[in-house]
Amino acid sequence: MSSFNTKKIRQNADLVNPMSKCPFGVPVSECPFIPFHEMNNERKQIEQIETLPQEKLDEMRKFHRACMKELMKTRKANFL
Repeated sequence: MSSFNTKKIRQNADLVNPMSKCPFGVPVSECPFIPFHEMNNERKQIEQIETLPQEKLDEMRKFHRACMKELMKTRKANFL
């Protein structure tokens, strides 16, 4: 059993929620997190942060922030 207490996971903790599920229910079709949602295993989803290059994580973060900004205008978020 691996630990989530790694430097890389801590630095990218803001990606844990979008890796697990879309806070707006159904993700947009171009969402880069969809392959992780399909894993249906939160532990494996979070572990992917360790395996992805930081540049990819930064791109995913940028996408997520822009998507959140747009979807907050039209959808109700379910963050819990």
